[in-house]
Amino acid sequence: MPLANMDKEFLSFLVHPKNKTPLRYDTTTNVLVDDSGKDEFKIKDNIPVLLSQSLEKELTETTIHGHEGTVFNYKEHYQADAEHYDYFQEIEDPIEKQEIKRLHQNILAAIPANAKWVLDVGAGGGWLAKALIPKHKKVVSMDISESNPKTALKNTPSPDHFGLVADVFDLPIKKDSVDCIVAAEIIEHLSDPKRFIASLYEALKPGGKIIITTPYNEKIHYSLCIHCNRPTPHNAHIHSFTEASILKFMPAGIANYKTSIINSKLLVKLRLQYLLQLLPLALWKPIDTIANTITGKKAYRLMLTITK
Repeated sequence: MPLANMDKEFLSFLVHPKNKTPLRYDTTTNVLVDDSGKDEFKIKDNIPVLLSQSLEKELTETTIHGHEGTVFNYKEHYQADAEHYDYFQEIEDPIEKQEIKRLHQNILAAIPANAKWVLDVGAGGGWLAKALIPKHKKVVSMDISESNPKTALKNTPSPDHFGLVADVFDLPIKKDSVDCIVAAEIIEHLSDPKRFIASLYEALKPGGKIIITTPYNEKIHYSLCIHCNRPTPHNAHIHSFTEASILKFMPAGIANYKTSIINSKLLVKLRLQYLLQLLPLALWKPIDTIANTITGKKAYRLMLTITK
């Protein structure tokens, strides 16, 4: 569909990633224009590309395996990552598949029933849009790469499904505008979790909800990179979180939040996930909670929900 005919409410959400000023769609040049600074942002395959146009490389100083001040170009890394890793590939391992299925069910159950607009940050394979579009939600599949939103829209075509290329640290979403934000398995990759949460919270509508999931108390493994000859964390995970440690990154002023752990490792080790896989989430959750209590919270996932 031509961008000019796209949902005007979606376009009204979009702002300059740095200045947070409104953007205007120019029908002649098919770009989004910031009239205050005269910046222009391209639209590719009907997807706005709202990345900062700074001429300097945006590098992040982080700490990886004790190497303080390691320079990590996260934009470059995850744009290349999307080209090499197939986020749309079907999971073959039955244990992993069932664990991810329960993770997704928990996320979907946490989304408010009255949420109209849902922003999927780091959309990856676009599973959220596939689940929510039939429920008459409007979903924005956002990723820092161009390929993932494009494929997500192709796999779940709908007038209620929108793609967006953006950086969460320069989120081009108007303040107080989105009903619900989902960031599944993203925060462990980022050097500045506190800034990440603050950016999402700013875009969230009052009364709205943020849903963040991450591996729980993960032991991060490293390999020696054959290119730079330095320790490299597997899966690019640079943080591991517990209920207490993730709250250290909670920005000031956020008071309404909840943490929970889900997906007991005990159920997997005992192969009980096969016996329980047909149970609805409401019946499965108490069993999962008991198993996590018995094992001293040995679980796969941590969920943080924030209400504004």
